[in-house]
Amino acid sequence: MMSQVAGLGLCVTCQHGRTVTSRKGSTFLFCRRSEQDTRYPKYPALPMVRCPGYEETRKGERPSRGSVQA
Repeated sequence: MMSQVAGLGLCVTCQHGRTVTSRKGSTFLFCRRSEQDTRYPKYPALPMVRCPGYEETRKGERPSRGSVQA
């Protein structure tokens, strides 16, 4: 089932979504599918309501978190 959280869209609950925080404190959602497939944008426009690459995070797992020095 495709879930959406607080109006942010599918990326928040997708296995391929990763939260990225810049040095200035801004937070973005990065699509890890973009690393292998150029059809997926690195930072999709939110809310993403449809995505052929969406795979819901399994129960008990959380989407990836990370930080980047930007």
